[in-house]
Amino acid sequence: MHIDVLAEGLGFTEGPVWLDDHRIALTSISHGCVYIVDPSGGATERVDTGGGPNGLARGLDGTLYVAQNGGVFGASGPAEPGVQVIINGRVDYLVGGLGAPNDLTFGPDGRLWVTDTRGQIDHTTPGDGLPGRVWAVDVDTGAAELIVESGPVFINGLGFSRDGRTLLVTATLIAELLAYQMAPAGAASWLKPLVLHTFDNGWPDGMAISALGEAWVALTAADRIDVIDGAGQRSASIAVPAGSLPTNLCIGGGPVDEVFVTAAHGESLLRLRLHDRGDPALTR
Repeated sequence: MHIDVLAEGLGFTEGPVWLDDHRIALTSISHGCVYIVDPSGGATERVDTGGGPNGLARGLDGTLYVAQNGGVFGASGPAEPGVQVIINGRVDYLVGGLGAPNDLTFGPDGRLWVTDTRGQIDHTTPGDGLPGRVWAVDVDTGAAELIVESGPVFINGLGFSRDGRTLLVTATLIAELLAYQMAPAGAASWLKPLVLHTFDNGWPDGMAISALGEAWVALTAADRIDVIDGAGQRSASIAVPAGSLPTNLCIGGGPVDEVFVTAAHGESLLRLRLHDRGDPALTR
């Protein structure tokens, strides 16, 4: 495996997504913007969102959707919490009135699923935090449905199993990967979620699901990426440079197995090239 630093000075980075033109879009909570980085060395573009842009997702038509946390977690300033939409460099709101959206991804039903931490988390008194929520948003109408009302405090990253039957979320403070079974109507069941995996020495943040159905999870405090299979077993662990604070990641779409990681303390975007014997497979 080889690690490259593709861009620096980006602030507290989060939410990378792979674009069709092989560039990487990511958020900067502290700079209040979305950066678009060219791995081939081209100029980095910037789209100002204000507040604290957190997670990021891309629609099939190239539209970017931003989980705007409203001004927490070291944000650039206050903003209306909700989901922002970026089309041709113009920023607007798809939905407002949420608590503190953290991350988002498209679900098997075509809606945009959003984790909502609901506010700043006091790590010294984690039990006092508000229960996390999960919303599902219709990108055509902006209608938001509350799917999970009483999730873990500091709910964070999310993704879906390849068969669409399971919603995976990370619970940062208790270091768990939780699995909600999807009901026939498409909503997560109200039953207590299964603890799929408990992480060792690290706070789980964002994740990406590989074509093999494995969850690649960024562990901030541990400076590593853990790969968790469908049975909840850790199949691989990848170290990133000490002090990086990896917050999220995405899987590239090029001919080479590549993972792009936002390193918040390094204020940078990292590229992990997986080509050595023993590297975990992405298999597109």
